[in-house]
Amino acid sequence: MISLIFTAWAALATAAISPGPNLVAVASRGLGSGRSAALVVAAGLACGAFLWSFLTAVGLGTLFDAYPALLHIMGLFGGAYLLWLGFKGWRAALTGKGGQIAPIKGRGVWHDFLHGLTVTSTNPKVALLWASLSTLVGPAITDWTLLLMFTTGSTIIIFAIYGTYGCLFSTGRARGLYQQFQKTSEALFGTLFGALGIFMMKTAL
Repeated sequence: MISLIFTAWAALATAAISPGPNLVAVASRGLGSGRSAALVVAAGLACGAFLWSFLTAVGLGTLFDAYPALLHIMGLFGGAYLLWLGFKGWRAALTGKGGQIAPIKGRGVWHDFLHGLTVTSTNPKVALLWASLSTLVGPAITDWTLLLMFTTGSTIIIFAIYGTYGCLFSTGRARGLYQQFQKTSEALFGTLFGALGIFMMKTAL
């Protein structure tokens, strides 16, 4: 049972490290308002991970066992959304406007926290990940101790990864590199988002 939880954590960390709306949210706050605001957004993302992990452990697996087509539908919509983000990234690279990662000023602790929570709650990449993990983790959570272990560990992993991203993007060097290589970075993110979107859609078919 424990091995299944560690496998789920490894998948969660891998997905969190890769580009997506969560990374955009925390990086934009880091560039625009510095480390504190970025860490608050990361805390919102971590809170969302706690909620997702709880739902994954107690019920999502049953839902997708009963209606397996939902996973395919989520994959198609999630992939299409990431393709749209990829298109926006390349459009920004070509025009210099409307970039994915742009400096955004913080609007206070509560608003920044809710921003992180909202982004991860509505992120199709995140939703599909937790939906996929639900059939793996659900049977492994057999008591409250394992439930607490899984939800707490998931929360810590997400805060550690996105908190690190937030700190990196809040440095003066990161701001300078962003301004210098903005179009290149937008093209890179556009390519990664597009590739991930295509992969999700192909997997869902």
